[in-house]
Amino acid sequence: MKLSDLKQSGHAPSLFSAFLHFDISFMVWVILGALMPFIMTDPSLTGQNLRITPTAQVQTGEQYTMLIKGPQTVKQNPKLKADQPKNVYNLLIKPGDPSIATKASVKPVEKFVLDNANPATIAAANAQSKLIHIDLAPGAHGNPNENVIALKPAAALAKAGKTFQPIANGYPASTKLLLVGIPLLAAGFWRILLGVLADRFGSKRVGVASMFFTLLPLIVGFQMATSYNSLVFVAFFLGLAGASFAVALPLASRWYPPHLQGLAMGIAGAGNSGTVLATLFAPMLAKAYGWHEVFGLLMIPVGIVLVTFAVLAKDPPSQVRPARAADYAAVLAKPDAWYFCMLYFVTFGGFVGMSSFFNTFFVDQYDAPKATVGLWTAPFIMAGSLVRPIGGALADRLGGVRMLTVLYATVILMAIGVGLAINTFPVAEVLLFVMMAALGMGNGSVFQLVPQRFKKEIGVMTGLVGAAGGVGGYYLNFALGHLHDITGTYASGFYAFAAIAVVAFVVLRSVAPGWTKSWLGAGGVAHGAPAAASAPAQERVLAGAEVA
Repeated sequence: MKLSDLKQSGHAPSLFSAFLHFDISFMVWVILGALMPFIMTDPSLTGQNLRITPTAQVQTGEQYTMLIKGPQTVKQNPKLKADQPKNVYNLLIKPGDPSIATKASVKPVEKFVLDNANPATIAAANAQSKLIHIDLAPGAHGNPNENVIALKPAAALAKAGKTFQPIANGYPASTKLLLVGIPLLAAGFWRILLGVLADRFGSKRVGVASMFFTLLPLIVGFQMATSYNSLVFVAFFLGLAGASFAVALPLASRWYPPHLQGLAMGIAGAGNSGTVLATLFAPMLAKAYGWHEVFGLLMIPVGIVLVTFAVLAKDPPSQVRPARAADYAAVLAKPDAWYFCMLYFVTFGGFVGMSSFFNTFFVDQYDAPKATVGLWTAPFIMAGSLVRPIGGALADRLGGVRMLTVLYATVILMAIGVGLAINTFPVAEVLLFVMMAALGMGNGSVFQLVPQRFKKEIGVMTGLVGAAGGVGGYYLNFALGHLHDITGTYASGFYAFAAIAVVAFVVLRSVAPGWTKSWLGAGGVAHGAPAAASAPAQERVLAGAEVA
């Protein structure tokens, strides 16, 4: 099978259109996670907490950065004699811009332990500081969210018609990560709906309609997202973009004969790179133009792809029978369908959940500069994206059960390791990279197994299992945020993720013996397929190329 074979069959313009639809849709789907470090620290959205007035010593030519961090523990800061009370926060001022000041090697020139409920702590800081004067804003709620702010000199503020620099109330981790997770949860609903509509009305019509309605949350985010409730509205309809696979992948594959469908779906599925693009460039654009404007800028590529898709895409001549509610009910009556949903809940849920979480995590935990945090996080997301086909190929050869056994064990160990080493960035970095790669290969391995059990119901199962993956991403962010607020550390969320992976591991090992006695070969290899070369084409297609 070669790329040149695609020229002799199928419809290249539709394949190209499917790739564009998938790529831009995934970029839109995860945009809230990419922008969250800016959204959560916007005073106009979350309200003002502090008002910082620079002194004359803060000159235009000498840059300072202010870091606001939550209460520290002895484990986080060994210089402390005891854990700090949970009602305080730390305000540090370091020399240099955020890209320099956030480095651990750069020492603060001033640091204060504050509690907004205790005015004496703010008065003491004002008496000691030579660089800033702190006032509590009238609308302050508790202590400010963790933040990294380039301190503006008085001249720059005066030029903008201001006398102080506002610091946002911000959102607690549970609130901001709930918002990040809503598009992932909503995508499960939209995927099933779009899949049914695409089977009934054709992928082109539904693809054009879904791309058109994707403009709705972008318009609201650009012009009307001035409250948390408006962002919830945006988040729900961003989930529509996450349902693109239900349109793009069938359009790409059904134009080609079975022996080329894997290649076609692999090309269309490469649109998963949109996740990386959003993570990399959205923070930079938000720094330059503002996070609202990023939603407006996204409307440009969405509009271009909408027109391109409408002009170039063409429905394949052969259409499948539309799935009915009875088809979903029949599949869900089989326990194996629920087992696969559980397996994918962990692998894809872990991958997409972590991908959406990382920008917030690296800013909160490691003081990554908001504008360039994508440079920190993109390698981890790429690790999970690029190795997915490798996971499917290895599962074809070695067996999906064997692969998932090793991969779940790896995820469990890596997640526990991140929790233990969360304050040691170089160690946590390596563990996160390995964990994301294991999750990516796990996605391919799950879809090596699904078509072996549900050959005739693969369309319905793809929608259900894919939806379960999105739900997993939502609950991962939900757990990470709420456990952080309860325990004061993201480590607890990684421990919880490890526990869920343990459940998936136990489920897999419990049901695997029954599978191998009925419909599955030893270790998860397809019956009568000792090597990947003899596996049915459609099984190889879904193992490596299906992207949920």
